[in-house]
Amino acid sequence: MLATAFPLFILKQRTFACFTFPRWQSVLAITFIGVLMGLDPAARAGIPGMSPPMAILMAVLTIWVTLPVIVGINKWWLRRGGRWDGQGDLFNLLAASWLVVNMLGAGLVTLGMPPLFTLPLWLYSIWISANTLSGAIPKVSRGYAIQGIVLSILPAYLISFVVMVLTGFAMAVLTGAPPVAR
Repeated sequence: MLATAFPLFILKQRTFACFTFPRWQSVLAITFIGVLMGLDPAARAGIPGMSPPMAILMAVLTIWVTLPVIVGINKWWLRRGGRWDGQGDLFNLLAASWLVVNMLGAGLVTLGMPPLFTLPLWLYSIWISANTLSGAIPKVSRGYAIQGIVLSILPAYLISFVVMVLTGFAMAVLTGAPPVAR
């Protein structure tokens, strides 16, 4: 998977055949991104009593709750108008396209870089995913792929917010602290 992910970071396009690596590699990569996101001190700043292991668990849970939404919406979006026949592993493709840039962004934030400074990396991840989709699926333009990525990210962020709020309430109940820091 790494041999596929690094060229995607520098916008080299690949065919769907390049994404036929074992699924466990994608699962491991996505989980690792979640762990890095959970290591960010800001991930637990707004929730009283949030320990680092709980923050990691929350980040991993959040990424695994939102990922099926992103993949599902993109499957639907890419099949519209006969652009994609459904052949190929979209899960592996998206995981590979996110791996390097999201590890870099989450790693920098974890090391103390303000999230605003990593915003260009997160925006670049949309471009990488769109470039990867348009390279693997000839009938999908980069612009159409960007639309699908953005369309899938919006409900994923909403779901992510709900997961964080529910986790915050659960932590408040478990620790006896108020759910909102004062």
